[in-house]
Parts: sequence; structure tokens; C-alpha cells
Amino acid sequence: MNNFEKRLFLDYLDKLLPSINTRDYDFDDLLDFFFREFKTSKKGFNFDTDGVIQLETIRQQNEFRKKFKITLKKLKDTIPYKKTSLENKLKIIKEIYNLEDDEYQTFIFLLIKNINNIFNLLDGCIKSNSFDKFAKHYLRIRLAQKDRVINKLYQRKLIISKNNDPIINSDILKIFDNTKFNNMDKITHMLVGKPQKSTLTLKDFSHIEKEANKAISIVKSAIEKKAKGINILLHGSVGCGKTEFSKLIANSISVPIYEVSTQDKHNEEAKREDRLADLCSKQYILSRSNNSCILFDEAEDVLNRGFGSNGTSSKGYMNKLLEQNPVPVIWTTNNIYDVDPAFLRRMTYAIEFEKLSEAVRLNIWNKVLKKNKLKVPKSKIEELNKSYDVSPSIISNAVQTTKMINGNYNDFEDLIENVARVVNKKKVVKKENKENKFTTYDINLVNTDMDMKDLTDKIQKSGKLNFSLCLYGEPGTGKSLYARYLADILGIEVILKRASDLISPYVGQTEQNIAEAFLEAKTKKAMLIFDEADTFLQDRNNAVRSWEVAQVNEMLTQMESAEFPFVCTTNLLDTLDEASLRRFTFKIKFDFLTAKQVNQAMEHFFNFKDINLNIKGLTAGDFATVKKKADFLNISDLKELTKMLSDEVKIKKSTELKNTIGF
Repeated sequence: MNNFEKRLFLDYLDKLLPSINTRDYDFDDLLDFFFREFKTSKKGFNFDTDGVIQLETIRQQNEFRKKFKITLKKLKDTIPYKKTSLENKLKIIKEIYNLEDDEYQTFIFLLIKNINNIFNLLDGCIKSNSFDKFAKHYLRIRLAQKDRVINKLYQRKLIISKNNDPIINSDILKIFDNTKFNNMDKITHMLVGKPQKSTLTLKDFSHIEKEANKAISIVKSAIEKKAKGINILLHGSVGCGKTEFSKLIANSISVPIYEVSTQDKHNEEAKREDRLADLCSKQYILSRSNNSCILFDEAEDVLNRGFGSNGTSSKGYMNKLLEQNPVPVIWTTNNIYDVDPAFLRRMTYAIEFEKLSEAVRLNIWNKVLKKNKLKVPKSKIEELNKSYDVSPSIISNAVQTTKMINGNYNDFEDLIENVARVVNKKKVVKKENKENKFTTYDINLVNTDMDMKDLTDKIQKSGKLNFSLCLYGEPGTGKSLYARYLADILGIEVILKRASDLISPYVGQTEQNIAEAFLEAKTKKAMLIFDEADTFLQDRNNAVRSWEVAQVNEMLTQMESAEFPFVCTTNLLDTLDEASLRRFTFKIKFDFLTAKQVNQAMEHFFNFKDINLNIKGLTAGDFATVKKKADFLNISDLKELTKMLSDEVKIKKSTELKNTIGF
């Protein structure tokens, strides 16, 4: 034992003596150690011939305690005072965590039992509830105060349990077990971990440049002015760079950022209270430097509704934490739907991360491939970027796996498709080829109740994009094709969503998918097309289930605020909710081709002029289908083509068709 431990041992013996059972065998062992270690005489104490102290009666016990206390006092006065390594480390811990005296003394008591077996022998003499007796006889505090002390130590993550026998955090024990942790900087570094570095630059987030500058300005000012309660919330789609952006905020102003751990002391998944304890610990430690911030990734772990400091419904603990944190915290979450509004109100600034545009994604593809030295032809990268709307994390993982198996860019694409299929819960992830520039599209081959040429010209000349179209009518009449044609004229991307893309069996997920579709269109400044829109805009008066109403309400809300073209196509106009119809800028009916248009289509698709063909119920889609079939079968005879067109009409169930063929 060094001099510090000796003084501490004597002090504990002195003050805890009233709670020690002097007749216990463990106490005999303790006395043996005491007289041997301190080389003091047993004279004056009642030992028998075998060296066993006689404490049979209450009187003998009282007399022993009086004499023993005198001996302890004399010994304490003889031990020279000289700071030891252990004491220096304890003082550093006290300063780092700003411990009050009762907290500091409690921490020493709990720690010393872990690092010196002799103190365990003393603890064994106290028997059950040793810490309660320590609090009562050594700290001279009541049990209520003892609970406060334990809570403080737990919040600082100095201990990992709050029961009657608190356990010191294993990370703290490492400091006292290893001689290399011998000063403030080394101990602090060990406790907070390595500062995080971003692999991206601000250029990678040019799509949110304004928001990025604002967040950086807030964090910088908060650090300079030592402001409390600064919280930045980053939320939105999975894999859009929220974590990297968090690091970038700090890196851009040369401030270290430390991440709250997602693992407990056993390297297992950390519970909510473990993560909060780690956050509080880092707050205490880093508040001394006034030059750092903290990243709390996957914040839904602690910000969800119904949680308090102990997992209860009380919000007071989290509210206080958000209001008084001395070090700025950047929180990230994929979903704010379940975050308690009380927590959201306490955020200083929030940034919504939307799905990345093709240009931004292309930049990320190139950067990740270059960093990992995976050679992929430029044309192939552009093709992959157009084909797969995937997050940066999927790209990065696929690159690393390809390198690991010594694969080529074909393996790389297979890996992208494989993982994206699981993440997006779809059998096919690769998007349709967008290179179709409608070289064969003829606007004259649509029969509508509005002049589509004139409408297209006026929309183009207006320069406005906040319009909506409801295109309704028989299948194959060119509704979706016109929408794509218009988008091509306007020079904007098309995002097509079918019912199968949006409908989910989970409550609330369909509404979220609808919201995300509009968000994607806003991010990419694209035209959003909902095919089979009657699925989502059915008349609410006919709804049977609450979620059917919720889906329509979500659609109406999103339509109201859409900033870019929104197009719905449907074959069932009569089933749509009236409120939705009022929200469309234009409602256009697409009908079967007129006799004149049928003959124009014959020339357009088959190069037959002036045929005077009169088949009612044909659409441009029918001609496209027959054209494909005829090319496959190498058919060019007019009679055969006419029969094939007539057959397309025969299978239609439209009530408008009665006499379907005529010449």
C-alpha cells in the first residue's frame, strides 16, 4: 500500500468502525493485516495465546474500539504526506467531472475496492449494505442524499449501476490500471474517444448550401459565446449523409466532434439510459474545453415519445438536458414522426435531408470510386447513377466489397442491385431507361377535350412549374405518355409512382411513402406522376377504414403545397374525391381516337396513307401494341394489320363501345 492508500485505509477503519462486526472471522483477518502492515504493537489489546483478540462481551468490544481509535489517530499522524500517482489521477477525475466532495469521496470508496483487495476485506467486515453504512458513518449524509450522489455519478458514467453495490465503469478502471494515463489530456482523450472526421466536403452538400452555412454559423457562435442549450437536428431519408454532414459542421470550423457511443461496456447494443449517460459524461468532460461539440447519431433511440430519464413517460429529464447542455449537440434521425413535439421545440435549428439529385449522387459515385481506387468507365458510372437511386452508404459498401473479392465493375453493379433490392424492399430496383426523347411521339394522336398543343405551348411559355394535371380516360389513350412528353418539353426529370410503389401493409407507412414521393420530386425539381391515382384519391364518403381516409388526406395536403408539376392518371374519374378534383389546375379527358386520327396513326406507325380505316375504340396504345407484334411476326399486310387492330378493340370492356368495327 502506498501512503495515500494507508491514510485512506486508516480513515475508513476509524469512521466505519461502528458498523463493523468485531466478532466476525473476517475482522480477525483484517486485524492481522493491520498489525502486520503498520508494524504497530498489540500491547494493550486483549489477545489470547493463539493471537486471537478477545471480544466476547459488549464491554470488551467497547474498550477495544476506544483503544483502537487512539491507535488509528496516532498512526495517521505518522504517515508522511506525498502525492501518489493514484491520488493525482483521482484529482484529475474530480476536476474533469466537477465532482462535489461527497461525490468525490463516494467515487474513491467505490474505486479503491476495485483496485486494492485489502479494501475488499474491509468491505467484507461491514457485511450487507456496505455503501449505505459508508454514506451514514463516513459521508455523514442521509439515504436521500446518497441516492442523489449515486445518480450524479451514474449520469457522468463513472458508475454503471445504481443499486446498493454500484459498479465502477470499466473505462474508468482502465485509467487507474494503466500508467500511460498520467495527465489531464491523456485521460480526457481516453474518456471521450477520437474526434470524428468527415470524408466529404461542403461541395458535396451544395444542394443545402444555405442550411449548411446557417448550421455552421450557429455552432461557431455557440462555442465562441459559451451558449447553453444549442441543439441542431438533422432528419430525413436514410443514407443521405446526415452523419457525415454532422462531422463536416465541426470540421469546417476546426472544432473536434465526439460521438455518443452506440455500444455498452460489453460491446453490445447500448440501451437508452446507457446512451444518455454517455452523452451526459461527454457534456461534463467537454464543457471544460469550450471548444467542441457532440454527435448523437440515431437519435430516435432517446427522442421518441413516452421516454424520460428512466424510460418513463416523464419528459422533464430530456427537456432539461436539451435546455442546459453546455456543449452543442448535433442530433440525427431518419424519422421525426414519433419524436415528441416537446423535444422538437427545443431544437435550435433543423435541417431536412431530402433524397439526393442525380447531379449530387454522380459526384458521390465518382468520389467514392476514386477514393477506393476502383476503376469504372465514366459512361458506366453515369449509367449506374441514372439506373440506381441509392444512398451513398450503399455505394460505399458495394465498392469495398468489390475490392475485397477482387471484382470488376460488373460485380460492383450486381452488389448495388442486390443490397438496394433489400433496402428498398423491391424485386427490381433498376429504374427505367430515361433516354427516350419521344422521337416517335405525335401529340396529334391524342383525342382530348382540350387543345393539347396550345396547352403545352402556354405551359412552356409561362415558365411556371407549380401546376397539376388530372388526366383521365380509357386505358391506352396516352395519358402517361403525354405527361412524359410534357416533362421532356419542360426539360425536367420524371418520377413515376405506381400503387405498388406506395402501398404498404403497415399503418401509416403508405402516407409516409406518399410524402416521400413529393419530397423526392421537390428535391429533384421533377414532375411527379401518380399512375392509378384513384387508389389514393378515392371518395372519402365511401371509405370503410380509417387508414383509407388518412391516405386521401395525405395526398390532398401534399397536392396543396406541391411546388413542381404533379400529374395523376386514372381510368375511374367518378371514384375520385371531390376535394381532390378542385385541387387540380387542369382536368383533361383522354378518349378513343377519332376516325381522322386513326388514319393518321396508320401513317405514323405503318406508313399507310389515305386508308380511310374506320375502327371505333382504338387508341395510340393499341397501335403501339400491334406495331410491336407485327415487327416480331414480320407482318406488313394491311388486311392482317387491320384484323390485329380490330382484335385489340374486341377485348375491351368499355361501355362506350357498341359497334366496334366498321369500314
